[in-house]
Amino acid sequence: YNRGFWGGYYLGKKMGEWSEQYGSQATRKKIYVGKVTNYYSKIGVAEILVEATPLEEGDTIYIIGPTTGVFEGSVEELRVDEKNTPIAQQGEVCSIPVADFLRRSDKLYKVVDNT
Repeated sequence: YNRGFWGGYYLGKKMGEWSEQYGSQATRKKIYVGKVTNYYSKIGVAEILVEATPLEEGDTIYIIGPTTGVFEGSVEELRVDEKNTPIAQQGEVCSIPVADFLRRSDKLYKVVDNT
């Protein structure tokens, strides 16, 4: 049986034999939190609508957008209704200080260990 030109090999390896273990080898994963609803460039603060997962002080975050690219940082301060709070729950609008310029509808993810 002739499989033709390709024969199921890529760069000398059969497909599916790239790793010795099954599944993802990633040590961290990103979890969707919400989206940027506004960015105040003069004070460097992003307003976030928490849609899926609560956001907490100390969380490592990625903010990703088509023009923004990827911003990686951590939540140093978190405010809901202009008051400091340790956690922003689903459905709340919170604000966090961010040095990079963000755009509306950029997505915010928190980064957690993949265990």
